[in-house]
Amino acid sequence: RDTMSKQIAQKAAERAHQNQREQLFGKRNPDTVTQDFQEQDFDKLLAMHRDEQEKIAEEMISMTHRLKEQSLVAQSIIKEDTDRADKINKKADENLAKLENEGGRISKLASRWNCRCWIWLAMFIVLLTFVGMVLLMKLFKKKIPVSTEL
Repeated sequence: RDTMSKQIAQKAAERAHQNQREQLFGKRNPDTVTQDFQEQDFDKLLAMHRDEQEKIAEEMISMTHRLKEQSLVAQSIIKEDTDRADKINKKADENLAKLENEGGRISKLASRWNCRCWIWLAMFIVLLTFVGMVLLMKLFKKKIPVSTEL
């Protein structure tokens, strides 16, 4: 494109020089017909080049608009995801606090059950001892001497 721009600038300068020469001398050569044809080709080339640049500029503008729209959509999606993640994090913190509270309650209940277990075990041992003593007394009765006194 850089060489194309240089060529266009050169041809424009040559055309301007040719116009000044024609104005000074006021005569046309037979070669001027071919030069007019070349100038028309040059004008067509310039117009075509200008049209291509306009098309490229329009495409760039439309691409910029699409990119802006896509970035706005992406921004809104990211914001929604961030809000959702914050809500989930808050719920997780609440659940963790509730879990710690319930864990404390369960440990209290477990410690009570442990105490109750020892109480029940002690009562069972006392009951076994009582039953054992009753059985022992039934098995080994006290022998009472029979007295013959009358």
